[in-house]
Amino acid sequence: MTLTSAPGPTGDIGDDAYDVVIVGGGPVGVATAIELGTRRLSVLLVEREDGVVRYPTAESIDAASMELLRRWGIADAVLRSGFPADERRDISFVSRISTYELARFPRPSNVDRRSTTRGLSPEGGVWWPKFWFDPTLRERAAAESSVRLRYQWACEGFDDGPDGVIVRLVSEKYGRRVVRARYVVACDGAASPIRRELGIGSLRDSSDVRARWQGAFVRLPGLRQRIPHAPAVQYYLINPRRMILGSLDGRDLWRVTYPLAAGEDADSAEVRTTIAAALDCAIGDVELLDARQWTGDAVVAESFRSGHVLLAGDAAHRMWPSGGHGMNTGLGDVGNLGWKLEAVLRGWAPDALLDTYTAERRPHAERMVARAWHNYRADNAIRPDPALDDPAATAARALAGERIVATRQTEWRSLGSQLGVRYPESRLIVADGSPEPAADPEEYVPTARPGHRAPHVALADGRSVLDLFRGHFTLLNFHPAVDSEALAQAFRSRWIPLDQEWVGPRRARELYGCAIALVRPDGIVAWRGDECPANPTALADRVTGRTTRKLAGKY
Repeated sequence: MTLTSAPGPTGDIGDDAYDVVIVGGGPVGVATAIELGTRRLSVLLVEREDGVVRYPTAESIDAASMELLRRWGIADAVLRSGFPADERRDISFVSRISTYELARFPRPSNVDRRSTTRGLSPEGGVWWPKFWFDPTLRERAAAESSVRLRYQWACEGFDDGPDGVIVRLVSEKYGRRVVRARYVVACDGAASPIRRELGIGSLRDSSDVRARWQGAFVRLPGLRQRIPHAPAVQYYLINPRRMILGSLDGRDLWRVTYPLAAGEDADSAEVRTTIAAALDCAIGDVELLDARQWTGDAVVAESFRSGHVLLAGDAAHRMWPSGGHGMNTGLGDVGNLGWKLEAVLRGWAPDALLDTYTAERRPHAERMVARAWHNYRADNAIRPDPALDDPAATAARALAGERIVATRQTEWRSLGSQLGVRYPESRLIVADGSPEPAADPEEYVPTARPGHRAPHVALADGRSVLDLFRGHFTLLNFHPAVDSEALAQAFRSRWIPLDQEWVGPRRARELYGCAIALVRPDGIVAWRGDECPANPTALADRVTGRTTRKLAGKY
């Protein structure tokens, strides 16, 4: 494989007005462009860098993100990426790379991804290194006729006014341009200059969450053949120092990360020496392709909105990579925000609808930040122990393995966090009086209670009920004797895009617990009932933010 991806598209900026300007061309920024492009909104995405992936990160794409990619028609592209589709994604903890394995967490290959969700989703988590994931997103975004991707363009500043935002852009090649946007979505990373300019603060649970790590992108020829353990996509080393090896191509390319002690710093030679010592190989066997230090954190922005500017991804929340929740949480932001921007820009919902973006996503981001911080603390509690490499220390290794399984398995058992997205307190949701189920980050129990992700049900033709959701409001009809036309008409009278679908399997009606369910464009159940509501107009107003009047039960 080539060791970098192709650059992102660039060129001059011809138009001076857009519905939305996106600042930041990482996965969340490009995903935002896809989502808005599918809604036929005019979008300009600008990214100051050239878009070349030189240092790979964020390989874990979870089930919820894959459901979003499925709606965009690109989920199966993972099978054509440079990472072997049939390579198992096991996680292995070893005392030392050349000695003993202490624990293993089996995970299937990308080909078998759907087995990870055990019938609870039409998708499953995958390993999709950035070399191939980012270009796949970029190609999909470029296919939308209303989207313009412009790399090597920087945002110099902006002015938010009563009718939108004036955005000042600069390119070394094309000079300066000023464009107008109805809204700006800031996907400009954890340091987010836009967030700082807006004066939006961040909340941190503890000053202890910060720490420095060394990262390295390396070629290690023959390492896989020298490892005396079964293949794994990640190896967690305990000795001689804690270190994580992540496979990038199933062969010789790896990403290596390890924590740095206070005051510890390293140049390229020291990084190579450290890696060679940990892998019991010669320094000459370590080809260092790139090395970067990074700082972990656990923070959430106080607000995800200021006027006509909205934050998404790392600009809104920053979390430890333990568990792979960072980018996936950002992709969840995209699904929530996209339909709301369309609703406001098309005029079928008030601007106040965008306030629910913070109200819904911020609590979810806080949960994900806490989850990632929990995973990091559990990993950080594992300390080097040279005694584990003693051939006679069989009992000690068994005990260490038991402790690893007991404390670390939660990182790879997170289906409840992935699929258990819930906004039960949202003012866009009509409660039905049913009790809120307990949240379990590990186990997902399907429920169609309003405010929760609409659960997957397999249809007779092999599709999922989730495949019926095409980015609009969707009326799911489970009982032929119940007429939902009045509710559909209430939406049409307000020019709100709505799809009506008949769902036949008895299992679907039993799982959804109703005759009719109204599902939002982001796949969240907004309302359910056994008959058409007496006031369908009030319901349409409620779920689109036209009114904040409390609605519940029959009305």
